[in-house]
Amino acid sequence: MNLRRPTGPRVLAVVTAASLVGFVGYLVYLMFAIRASVPVWLFAGVASLTALVMVPSLLRYAVQAFQVDVDRRGWTVLIGQYRRELRWAEISAVVIKSREIEGQGRQRPASALYLVLNPGVSMDVPRRLRATVDGRPAVRLFDLSEPKIEEMQFVHDLASLAGDRLEVRVHLLNMEMLCEDARQGRNGRRLLPAFPPGAQGVRTQRWLNRRRFPIFVAWYLIAVIPTLLLTGFMAQLHELLGAAVAVLGLFAVVAAYTQFVTLFGHKTLNAEWAIAGTGLVQVVGHRIFHEDMHGGKAVVLAPGAKRGYGKAWLLGFPNVVALLGDPRTGRLRNRDDLHALSAVLGESPHVADRAAAQEIDKLALQSQVRGPTKRDGAEIARLWMSLTKAGRILAWAVVVGSVLLAGGWLLESSEYLGGAVLLILGVPLTLIWALYALYRISALLSAAWQALRKNH
Repeated sequence: MNLRRPTGPRVLAVVTAASLVGFVGYLVYLMFAIRASVPVWLFAGVASLTALVMVPSLLRYAVQAFQVDVDRRGWTVLIGQYRRELRWAEISAVVIKSREIEGQGRQRPASALYLVLNPGVSMDVPRRLRATVDGRPAVRLFDLSEPKIEEMQFVHDLASLAGDRLEVRVHLLNMEMLCEDARQGRNGRRLLPAFPPGAQGVRTQRWLNRRRFPIFVAWYLIAVIPTLLLTGFMAQLHELLGAAVAVLGLFAVVAAYTQFVTLFGHKTLNAEWAIAGTGLVQVVGHRIFHEDMHGGKAVVLAPGAKRGYGKAWLLGFPNVVALLGDPRTGRLRNRDDLHALSAVLGESPHVADRAAAQEIDKLALQSQVRGPTKRDGAEIARLWMSLTKAGRILAWAVVVGSVLLAGGWLLESSEYLGGAVLLILGVPLTLIWALYALYRISALLSAAWQALRKNH
């Protein structure tokens, strides 16, 4: 098992550092060109120092060596200036657990890999890699988000090498391992596969998200445009009044986006679930969803009972968590999956859960046994989904362009507010949009490659 730091983030770090240096140089040139006042120079100085402080850390990340090799003999570690070869006999435990990372005034959790060495084995590690696990000296090698790995595959590969030495203490990974056990039919667990499967599932996801673009347009017309116009008009009356409206408007625009644009995401409904005991568990990205099927809250909703779900029967606790039918066609889940759900719900001590089990049993009589899996063009459907998501680049370009135009307008009617809007909002939004565009384009190219490889 060989781990390397991915090239993409390192290149991105260099490009970002060069962009920051160029931004600072242009900012200084601009201040001399327009003969800015003392307050503007102070603001520009703070922005320049902030940008320049970030440059060394970005370059250090780009050039730092990172190589971790694991095999039957042991570990070979090269991280920065630290190089060490360790045999398995020198290691008492390999631990994956969460640690807190300081950043932006708050702490955030990260899953990290630790090696706990046997007593008497020399540590000889830099201070930044020293740690303790259960009071024992340990080496913190890296956070699982640093190298380019698929976490579950990494854990399984590591388990095959470390054996009983491996301890996984991260709740998310334990839930993913639970789902993996269900996929393999281990420990009496059962997996409810994604529904609908294959290309139909991708089309269903696209159908569930069909309202997001009209809502986005409504958010732009109702929240963004009025905020920008009101800020400009208030700035013409008084610059401080315009600044107050800009700050309040920014909070209003973000709040409106959070409440309305994400309203119809439906990101988890047609994904796979795992039945473990009386629980229904789902892992999507870095989020865990767990529902107790013996909690007395189960409900089965008929088509039309809840808007936005078309012809689908739904399972909720009481919020909708899973599709029992296809919203587009009304086709039910296969009979085996429905019986698996009703079997657990039917053993609940609560009347509501048993009633939901009876409803699911009725649906199972109308469903079909799972047929053989066949090739159905899922890669082509995912390609179209990626193409649709790439179209969001244009939508966000309109938003960013509107902010830049508003900043240019404010430059003519205010002394400081226009420059502040361009520097604080315009430039960061432009950089974020550029990175987002690169991400979407790379995802589109990846989907195109997968479709080409699977169909030829």
